[in-house]
Amino acid sequence: MDPRVSDSPVSHPTEGERHWLARCQAGDQAAFQPLLRPHLGALLALAKRHCRDPHWAEDLVQETLVRAFRNLGGFRGDSALRTWLFRILVRLAAEPERWRRGKGAEPIGDLDVPDHLDARAEHDAMARELQDRLEEAMERLTLRQRTALHLRAVEGLDYAAIGTVLVCTAVAARMHVLEARRKVMARLGEHLEP
Repeated sequence: MDPRVSDSPVSHPTEGERHWLARCQAGDQAAFQPLLRPHLGALLALAKRHCRDPHWAEDLVQETLVRAFRNLGGFRGDSALRTWLFRILVRLAAEPERWRRGKGAEPIGDLDVPDHLDARAEHDAMARELQDRLEEAMERLTLRQRTALHLRAVEGLDYAAIGTVLVCTAVAARMHVLEARRKVMARLGEHLEP
């Protein structure tokens, strides 16, 4: 069996994450920002895959950070911190009515959520057209397929970590990715021909 398709997550917190995590779990609120800052762009990118409105995507990231802050004491390190954060975001995205109508996000220090991703400029009209077609193809995928493909292609997660986020086996995560790729390639086929 392909080692990337094992059923047990192989990613664990990095040494730096363990340092900041230990400080956070000991009550040092100032350690929360350096712990989560490296993951903000990835969280926002995944949130934008779930929310068509960029403002809701930012709210989803903010609520994810609030939930992470509240539950950091329960994080055991069985998976990478990023995987755990993605799991929180996906769970919240599945039930937006539970967090959207709340009083608003609790303040969690001066952690700034970026309001946009730093995307490289697309100068070529053909590249913009292809990007539009890719986004259209991604929107036609089921939410699980879109999330799985994003986590694999953009975030580089292995199938075990994707399975952790989607609450399925690594093999099922791999199938979601493969089916998503097949559908995207079918939609983009004519645009990729030389």
